[in-house]
Amino acid sequence: MKRTILFVDDEPNILMGLRRMLRPMRDKWEMLFAGSGPEALEIMSRQHVDAVVSDMRMPGMDGPQLLRRIMKEHPDTIRFALSGYSDQEMVGQSIAPTHQYLTKPCDEKQLVNALEMAMEARELVPNKAVLDKIARVEHLPVLPEIYNRITAELAKGEPSPKEIGDIVARDVGMSANILKLVNSAYFGLPRHISAPQQAVIVLGVNVIRSVILSLHVFSSFQNVGRVSFSLPMLWGHSMRAGAMARTISQHEHLPKEEADHAYIAALLHDVGKLLMEAHCTEECERVYSIVRAENRRVAEVEAELLGLTHAEVGAYLLGLWGLPAQVVHAVARHHDASPPVGTPAGTTAGLDVADIVHFANLLDHEIFVFNEHYAKAVPSPERLDAIGGPGRYADWRKAVLTMGLGSEDK
Repeated sequence: MKRTILFVDDEPNILMGLRRMLRPMRDKWEMLFAGSGPEALEIMSRQHVDAVVSDMRMPGMDGPQLLRRIMKEHPDTIRFALSGYSDQEMVGQSIAPTHQYLTKPCDEKQLVNALEMAMEARELVPNKAVLDKIARVEHLPVLPEIYNRITAELAKGEPSPKEIGDIVARDVGMSANILKLVNSAYFGLPRHISAPQQAVIVLGVNVIRSVILSLHVFSSFQNVGRVSFSLPMLWGHSMRAGAMARTISQHEHLPKEEADHAYIAALLHDVGKLLMEAHCTEECERVYSIVRAENRRVAEVEAELLGLTHAEVGAYLLGLWGLPAQVVHAVARHHDASPPVGTPAGTTAGLDVADIVHFANLLDHEIFVFNEHYAKAVPSPERLDAIGGPGRYADWRKAVLTMGLGSEDK
């Protein structure tokens, strides 16, 4: 079934260029083009649209106004903004209703990949009632400016670690938090890191970006009011799971890119809990009351009551943000008792990023008891067989304990 994409721009030449550039996608997409916000809304009143890509600066109804209307009237439509460097003020106005920003000029590969990943992420949330509710959220955390600036630097082809470190250093608060985190036991570095530039060189850009994203996401939810679980405990669990994923990746000698994917996915695997807690409060209260009363697992009760889990909701958010497919799939399936099917190719025979995240999560739950009323998670025989048997899991546990990750609750 074809997906329908609507492109909105008041410049006919821009629309003509998009039509020409995206001609190879005609078999997969039905592409619609509108020259104004009102025209776009009129098209959407007649037919379903999967995603909208809108320019920011248009006469009459501008991009932010259009995207707000779409968020209100068509919440399940994915919303992209095309913005140039001169549009920073308008970008600020469109933070709430926009899922992802694309910088002009945008090449075909970047645009196609971003749209395909975002639309696939939506399919991870089978409960359309919950999806509809989350899609309307105005305070869905957006990618922080510092993250986008680093991404822009990386797009230059030969990015400078020093320049990326300088970008981080310009945000004093984020810089301090990153250095505090990098020098903690979670990274186990043999020497003290005193500057963001040094952190980028030692840890790599992808790890630094994921740390920035994690810090930003958790800070976005600190003021949601009463929550069903402890935010500090969830933060500690996420950090330890990320560190354990790094340790397992090192133990298995994974290439750096795959190890980074595993670390990022493990670090962000529970962001769906934050999203659901902030915007599906009643549903979460029901879930956690049953979990505690019946000593069951959170994901199991979520699936039973809501038809989805926080894993799928978190993957939906990360997919909308354009994170790598391996990260999105690993987050979506981090509770699955059966081996992943159809996920992106892994790196080692019988082992992929989803496996590493799944077992890093289990290891932390095994070593730390978060709540005595939660059922203890144990590896399924199927998942153990898929990685070569219990011996491999035991080796990973030993490696984690050797690194000191299980010695205390940070």
